Amino acid sequence: MQTTYESKGDVALITITRPDVFNAIDAATSESLRSHLSRAGEDARAVVLTGEGKAFSAGVDLASQKHEYETTGPDLSRTIREVFNPIVTALHDCAVPTIAAVNGASAGAGMGVALACDLRVMGPSAFFMSAFINVAVIPDTGSSWALPSMVGLSRAMEIAYSGRRVPADEAVEIGLAHRIADDPVAEALAWATRLADGPTDAYVATRRLLHAGASLPTAAVLAMEEEVQGRLGSAPDHLEAVAAFLEKRPPDFRR
Repeated sequence: MQTTYESKGDVALITITRPDVFNAIDAATSESLRSHLSRAGEDARAVVLTGEGKAFSAGVDLASQKHEYETTGPDLSRTIREVFNPIVTALHDCAVPTIAAVNGASAGAGMGVALACDLRVMGPSAFFMSAFINVAVIPDTGSSWALPSMVGLSRAMEIAYSGRRVPADEAVEIGLAHRIADDPVAEALAWATRLADGPTDAYVATRRLLHAGASLPTAAVLAMEEEVQGRLGSAPDHLEAVAAFLEKRPPDFRR
């Protein structure tokens, strides 16, 4: 089993379970992870993604590509297209909010997966590492978009060029993560449980608009805001929130 799925009330806890290879991701892991994200969109209201053991994910499973390196040579375009890009797409398209509980090393493509989640909680000894330059390749798995979007171009350049570890305290300070907790999974589950009580559709629409706003012209974003706000304005969650405000009570988004 490459990943596991546990229901924690309204929260789906998805765990990459390859601790012997520091939760490196191969094709089977990618497929399993995407299947669980799809399931979470149907029977949960938030997702926590983490790794078993000492790492969140070490990124690509180079051992699984050993034969290619020794014979024909690796097809990294295919690896990105078939293994990693679909994970980023699944996270960006997930029907519920996602939180990465970064329990240890999050390196290379593993960092890209964590950054593709909506929010991030890190353990005190956890770290990010844009390790691509250490093997003479470029940041992938969405990292070349996520890093400058989150920390700015200049800082992203230094992190990518150096291939160094970015410890948890620095990650929070510069915007790669949001919280540090001794038990990042427990903290992420508690946070996700609170999100599960909220307006799920509005969370997801907000994610999509913020991602678009990072790269689209202002006019295009304004048009997207108009369309999405019009749709949400007639949805049950908005009508409930306004009714609750007028009635001076907390909203109940589970009606």
